[in-house]
Amino acid sequence: MPENHSFYYFMTESRSLAPPETTPEHLTLSWDSCVSRTLVHRRAVAEVLLTDARALPDDRFLLAAQWPRSYATSRTGAGAGAGAGCGSGSASDERHDPMLAAETIRQVGLYICQRFLGAPSTSRPVIRNVGFLLDNDTEPVVGYGATDVLCRAEVFDVRRVDDVPWPVALSVRIQLSAAGREFGSAFGRVRVLSEEEYETFRGPNAAADPVPDDVHGRPSPTEVSVPSPGDVMLVRDPAGALLVAPADLRHPRFFDHPSDHVPGMVLLEAARQAACLVGASPGRLSGCHMQALRFTEWNSPVHVECEPAEDGWAFQVTQNGDTTASGTLSFAT
Repeated sequence: MPENHSFYYFMTESRSLAPPETTPEHLTLSWDSCVSRTLVHRRAVAEVLLTDARALPDDRFLLAAQWPRSYATSRTGAGAGAGAGCGSGSASDERHDPMLAAETIRQVGLYICQRFLGAPSTSRPVIRNVGFLLDNDTEPVVGYGATDVLCRAEVFDVRRVDDVPWPVALSVRIQLSAAGREFGSAFGRVRVLSEEEYETFRGPNAAADPVPDDVHGRPSPTEVSVPSPGDVMLVRDPAGALLVAPADLRHPRFFDHPSDHVPGMVLLEAARQAACLVGASPGRLSGCHMQALRFTEWNSPVHVECEPAEDGWAFQVTQNGDTTASGTLSFAT
């Protein structure tokens, strides 16, 4: 389904941008209130990261986002402790949860499609690729409140079809800055389906319930470096294989609203936790890339495997013998 793109070229590409505080565009943005929650597919206002956006020439956009200090899917920064594994950190050098970068590009892609490119509110944008790369030396330190983040976005590789006034697929990349310092980048690929296309494509799978996991063993929060038992995304089957099975199907971050398939953010977090269990060196997630080949369904077991790769860890999500998603993770040691 997803097309091939030069993702790694983008993630390693060096860009020189003027400090955002010196640009006239920056002065027009506001961090005072969030954008419409429906445009980023969130039910709770508290889960909306974007606060404002402006369209620039040549398929470029400027967006304001706010990263809350309360957002935590992994144990990072203060309180992680020496035994926290992949999410260890120190109180004197606390950073935001890296998964905020993935959630930011997810919201940016959905918002641009509907706010600026004409996709109707009834459309069903689906994320097909997502990834980010953070510079641990320049990332903003968590302060007493949220961090205002500036996102410089560029839309490219747009695909259109006859008789459809909006793009049916597009790629978005963003540069992340805070307080005038660039600290990371992110990438996403969006496929925009009409409501009718989505319903036809999903078929009976849309009504499936999650497979019970009460007969399996669930890792402890410490083993997968998360704050609480409800944050654990994995279980082990009787043979010891890892299965994606969220402990809390109403988790405020991962299940802000019901989903007829396993959300991509759940798969990405499950892969990070799998890396912890199979021996990823203690450190903080600094980059990732995930490609979704097809929907991952609720109605049969979902396996995740993770192994060392040249520049980090490679993971694969399989269901009924087919790969549904795959990608890589990198950790800052």
